Amino acid sequence: MLLERFATEANIFVPESALKWNQTEPQPGQFDFVEGDSIAAYAARKQMVVHGHTLVWYAAIPQWVSQLTSEQEAKAALERHIAVEVSRYRGKIWAWDVVNEPIEPDDDLENSYRNSVWLRSLGPNYIDLSFRLARAADQRVPLGLSEYGIEYATRTSRRRRQALLTLLQKLRDQNTPIDCLALQSHLDAGQVLDHVELTSFLRDVVKLGYRLLITELDVNDVKIRGTDRERDAAVARHLDEYLDIVFSVQRPMSIATWGLSDRSTWLREFYKRADGSPLRPLPLDADLNRKPMWAVLARYMAQ
Repeated sequence: MLLERFATEANIFVPESALKWNQTEPQPGQFDFVEGDSIAAYAARKQMVVHGHTLVWYAAIPQWVSQLTSEQEAKAALERHIAVEVSRYRGKIWAWDVVNEPIEPDDDLENSYRNSVWLRSLGPNYIDLSFRLARAADQRVPLGLSEYGIEYATRTSRRRRQALLTLLQKLRDQNTPIDCLALQSHLDAGQVLDHVELTSFLRDVVKLGYRLLITELDVNDVKIRGTDRERDAAVARHLDEYLDIVFSVQRPMSIATWGLSDRSTWLREFYKRADGSPLRPLPLDADLNRKPMWAVLARYMAQ
């Protein structure tokens, strides 16, 4: 029943896991696209578009990838994987998250790069290489760099905004074929959005020539007190405030939530409310009823 609601409530399908490396190439050169093909076929039947997530990430990789050490092996793995996957879905994927989460200031590396198998084996140029490989496999599909944790008036968000803008500037200077910044937008209704600095950051990104996407939206209500109705209203207000900031800079190319119904959200694995009640971070509740969050999304998407 939930799957059928996707076509009613949305026109974009983002596979959470089906296109990640550990599912698509579990062994070197042995590809498995059964689940990805099924999603692409469903989306085509329902006249939905598919957002490709994700080609290069530090996580969700098979053991053989995590054990890559030499530059030659890592480059060969990237070349094969990206060429095969992007080519297979050419014309079926409307946009790709090519590189996912390349920065992590807490890793204390130069320029705040994330300590990953790709950085260790190929250096920071793995980012540029990944995008060039994806562009060679599909000349038309928009290519995005995906990141999180940039929205709030905290030291962590400030460090991440600064590191991300520096990286985007570097990639633009070397003509890396990136079309857009994918704002994951895992929001927290208990935090304070940084209106001034987030707006300035997004304007700087757009000035560099990048478009914006919102690709993994949810609003964590783990610290919001009150009844379900009060919590849902707080989530909707927080989302309204965030989208007002983004839209004031540029209308994003798309808005996708990370899940549709509260009955299925990754947040439940990592966050527990003090009162023991389930989180309510998505547009539909556990019974698939539309919530105030849904109405906020509909209003902005109609702009």
